[in-house]
Amino acid sequence: MDYDFSRREREIGKVILALTLDRKKMTERVVVARSDEARLRLEHGGGDVYYDATRRLGSLLIRFEGDAKREWNTHGMALRESYGKVFPFEAERWEMAAPVSAFLRKKYESDEPSVMFVAIRTWEEYLNCYHMNHGADILIDRLNLLYRPFFLYADHKPRQEESAVALSRTIHDGESQVELWYPMKKRPYEVIVAVSSLLPVISYYLRRLEEWRFIFQVCKVCGKYFTAKSRHYELCSDACRRVQAVEAKREFDERARARGDRLERLDETAYNYWYTRLRKLKKGKNADSEKATTIKKAFDAFRKEAVTRKGAVKRGEMKLSDFSAWLASKNDEVDGLMEVGTVKYVERSVKT
Repeated sequence: MDYDFSRREREIGKVILALTLDRKKMTERVVVARSDEARLRLEHGGGDVYYDATRRLGSLLIRFEGDAKREWNTHGMALRESYGKVFPFEAERWEMAAPVSAFLRKKYESDEPSVMFVAIRTWEEYLNCYHMNHGADILIDRLNLLYRPFFLYADHKPRQEESAVALSRTIHDGESQVELWYPMKKRPYEVIVAVSSLLPVISYYLRRLEEWRFIFQVCKVCGKYFTAKSRHYELCSDACRRVQAVEAKREFDERARARGDRLERLDETAYNYWYTRLRKLKKGKNADSEKATTIKKAFDAFRKEAVTRKGAVKRGEMKLSDFSAWLASKNDEVDGLMEVGTVKYVERSVKT
C-alpha cells in the first residue's frame, strides 16, 4: 500500500513500526502500518500495510538512516514555519510544504522501514498538530523525537561497544514509550512497537543481541556488516560463500599451475644436465664410448625413476621440495660417474 504525501487530512489510527525477532532463524520482521492493520497482518496475514518484510537479523540496525547534514530537521522546520500561513493564505501554506512532501516521498521510496516510518509520521504529525493550540511548537517537539535516532545511532556501521544500556541513558522520558505485544496463538513472537521514537526499539534490539551473544561481523568478501553467532562466521550470505569458493578454486588452480611449471622446469633442467654430459662423452675431443655406455645405463634408470617420482608429486604423494632434493642428488651421481677414470670434468652444478 502506498502513502499519499499530498493528502491534507490524516486518517484514523496511528502509524506504527512493529518489530519481531526470531533467534532460531536469525531473522527480523518489520511491519509499518496503522496499529489495527499491523495487528491484523501479524495475526492473520491480512491488513493493508505500508511495509512488511522478513530480513536477516540485524538489518534494521545495520541499515539505519544517518543524517549528518540535518536534512530531516531542516524540512521539519519548513513545516513548522508553514503553520504561520493561515486563511486567506492557505494556498501559500501548502506551497511551502510541497518541497517537504517531495523530500518525504523520496525517503519513503527508499524501502527502508525505519525511514518509511519516520517519513509517514512526519506528514501525519504535520496534519494532526495544525489544529492544536501551540501546534507549531508541538509539531517540532514531536518531530525532534522522530529525528533524534538519526543523530544518536546514525553511523551506518553498528558498533559492538554500543550497548543497550549506554543507549538507554540517552532516551528522554517523552520518547521512552513503546508497546510490547506479547505472543499469542496466532502470533508466536513478542512484538516491540515504536510509538513516538525509534530509540527504545533500537535499545531493545541491542539488548536482545547482547543476551543471545550475537555479534556484528564484516563479511570478508563483500565488506558489509552482518549479524553472526560468533567471530568464526566470516561470510554474510550464500552468494558470498559462492564467490569465496570460486576465488579459492582460482587460487588453487594458480598454485597448482605454478607448482606444475616449477615441476616441469626442475625435471627439464635435470634432464639437460645428464644429457649434456652424455653427449660430450659420445662426441668431441674427449669422447669415451665405454664411459658413455655406463652413463647411458644410469641415465635410463634415472629417467624411469624421475617419471615415477614426478607422477607422485602431481598426485600430492610427494613434496616438490623432496623431488628437487632427489634431482640434486642424481646430478651429484652423474658428476661422480664423469670423474671416474682418466676423464674429469669440473663444471658448476645447475641450481634447481
